[in-house]
Amino acid sequence: MATTNKNNFGVRQALNNKGVKNNQIGYNNGYVTVNGKNFLKPGSISNGSSMSTQQNFNNAWQGMTPTKPVAVPTVAKASPMVQAANNVRNNTTTSTFTPPTPRLEQTLNSLSGLANTQASKLPEFKYDPDSDPAYQAALREAQANLGTAQRNTNAGLRATGQGRSSYSETLANQLANRSMESIANTTLPQMMQQAYGRFIDKANYDQSAAQQQAQQLANLYGLQYQQDVTKPMSEAQLTGNYMPAEARQAINDILTFKQQAETKGTTAQQRADLSVQADNRRKVLESLGINSAAYGANVNANNASQNASTGFRTLQGQQQDLQRKESNLNAANVVSQMTGRAVTPQDDWQGLQRQAANPNTPLTLQAQQQQITNSLAARQQQFNEGQQGWENQFNQAKFDEDVRQFGMNYAIDQQRAAIQQDGNTIDWLKYGDSLNGTTDKYSGATINQVIDGIRQQYTDPTTKKIPTDEKTQEMIYQQVVAMNLPDGQDDQAMLMSGLTNDTIKNFDKKYGITSGN
Repeated sequence: MATTNKNNFGVRQALNNKGVKNNQIGYNNGYVTVNGKNFLKPGSISNGSSMSTQQNFNNAWQGMTPTKPVAVPTVAKASPMVQAANNVRNNTTTSTFTPPTPRLEQTLNSLSGLANTQASKLPEFKYDPDSDPAYQAALREAQANLGTAQRNTNAGLRATGQGRSSYSETLANQLANRSMESIANTTLPQMMQQAYGRFIDKANYDQSAAQQQAQQLANLYGLQYQQDVTKPMSEAQLTGNYMPAEARQAINDILTFKQQAETKGTTAQQRADLSVQADNRRKVLESLGINSAAYGANVNANNASQNASTGFRTLQGQQQDLQRKESNLNAANVVSQMTGRAVTPQDDWQGLQRQAANPNTPLTLQAQQQQITNSLAARQQQFNEGQQGWENQFNQAKFDEDVRQFGMNYAIDQQRAAIQQDGNTIDWLKYGDSLNGTTDKYSGATINQVIDGIRQQYTDPTTKKIPTDEKTQEMIYQQVVAMNLPDGQDDQAMLMSGLTNDTIKNFDKKYGITSGN
C-alpha cells in the first residue's frame, strides 16, 4: 500500500510551514503563485487544495527567488514542540530518510535466515587433543604418576646398590614408554569419544533450540499478521477506510512524543530529541502517502489527537460514498419538486423539509415560472374585472340617458342591438379561425403584461433600469419563452426588456430554438 511518488503533499500548508503567509499565496492559470510569481504546478486538486509530491515541492522551493524576503511570522510564546523543532532545524543537517522495514518483513527475514541455517550441513568433526582440557588433564595426571613410579623404582634400586646405573635408566624408559602407550591407546580414544559425544550433543541442542526459535517466530508472525493485516482489512470492510499498521503505529508514536515534550519538567534537549523522533515518524506517514500536516510540530498533542487520520478510502467505501450522494441528490430533487424550493442535498433527509420550510430558500426555476404566471394571471383578472366594471357603469349610464331622452323602449332596443353586435363579432372571429385552420386561440398573458411583469421583477431600484448582464438577460429570455407568446411577440417582449437581436439569436442557438418561441 505504500508509495513514494504520490500527489498527497499539501502545497499551501507546506508554504505556511516555510513562513509564507496566506496573503502571499495565489493561484493563476494552473499554477500556485507566491508573491504573484509562478511557484509550482500542482499534480492534483483535492477539496479545493493544491496537492503535489514532496520532491516536486522541495525542487520548486529551492529554485524560487522571492522578490522580497519572506517574512516569518512571530509568535509571542511558541509551544514546546515548536521550540524543539526549531532547535533541531538550527542544529542538525537534513539527511536522506530511509523508511523503516515493517515488522512483518523483519520477522519473516529472521525466520528465513533461521531456516537456511537449519538446512546447512553439519560441520565435520575434528579433534585437537592439545586444545581438549580433559585430555590435557589426563596427560598431566599420567605424567605425575610416571614421575612417582620412576622415583619409587630408583629408590628400590639404590637400596640394592644399583643406584644410577644403565639398568635403572632402562627401567625408567620402560616405565615412560608404557605410560605413553597407555595414554595413546586408552586415554586418547576415550577423550576423543567423549569430545565427539559433546559435539553431537551440542549439534542436537542447537537444532532443538533453532526449532523452538523457529516456532516462536512463526507464532509471532501469525500474531503480527493478525494485527497488521487481518484486523485492518476487517476494519476496512466494515468502515470503508484502510489504515496501514505502520501508519497507525507512527501516529501513536507521534502523539506519545508530543505528550512527553509537553510534560512539565522536560528539558530543551529532551524536547529536541523527541522532535527528531517525531520528524522520523512523520516521514513514515509521508512515505505511506498520508499527509502529516495534521501531526506537524506546530500542532499540540490535544489537537493532534483529534486529527486522527482514517487512512485511505477503499474502493468499496468510495462506491458507498457515491451511492449516498446519489440518494441524497434524488431525495433533494423529490422535495424540490414537491415544494418548489431549491433545497441542497444532505445526509439528514429531515433537514430537507426544514430547508423547504425556510422562506429564504430560493425557488426552483419551475416554481419561479409558475409564480410569474400566477402573478400575471391575477393581474389580468384584476384588469378584466376592472374593465368589465367600467363597461357596466358606461352601459348603465348610457341606458339611463337613453331612457331620459327617448324613453324606455328606445333604450331597450339599443341594448338589444349592442348585444347582437357582440354576438356577430364572436361569430366572425370563430369563422376566421376555421378558415385559418386553427382550433385554439391564444388566451395567455398579453405582451404588455409580460413586459410589465419583467420590469417589476428585474428593474434595479437604484438605477431604475433593467440590468444588462448576461445572467439577468438569460433569465429574462427563459421567462419570456416560458410564457409561450404568439410568434413574433416573444422577440418583441425580449427587445423591449433590453435584449439585442444578437443576444436573442445566441440564446436561441444555446437552447435549440430555431423559430417562433
